[in-house]
Amino acid sequence: MKINFTKKQFRILLDLLFAGEYVINGHRVPDEIIKEYEDIKQYVYSFAKQFGYEDLIEFDKEFNMFFETRKHDESKINELISEYDNEVFWDELSSNLAKRDISKEYIGEKKDINHEELMRKIWSREEEYNEEFYENGLDNVTVDL
Repeated sequence: MKINFTKKQFRILLDLLFAGEYVINGHRVPDEIIKEYEDIKQYVYSFAKQFGYEDLIEFDKEFNMFFETRKHDESKINELISEYDNEVFWDELSSNLAKRDISKEYIGEKKDINHEELMRKIWSREEEYNEEFYENGLDNVTVDL
């Protein structure tokens, strides 16, 4: 099979590969990287020069791998990933705190509650946290250690 890309499409593909591989492997130490995803990224990156994107992707002979350049690091995709990370942070924080609260409230008292009602209570509590974080960020969050 052969797939043809325009220069613009290939540029977008580079961003999608970077973002996808970042989500999959970005939090892993080198020994735990899921190689299949890194291999695909490396394969596609190997065509960057042919598309005129050697300013974004460069080959490092010492590591025998392609890497993103500083210019790539300053590109729009990193802003989009930061926006995503920020949204996920607040969503996960609200969700986890809401589940914790409702779990304590209902499991601690061994109240009988159906799944639908439980989910409504969790979502309602999540919304309370979302409003709080929107208004105050982390200013009112404390952790007792």
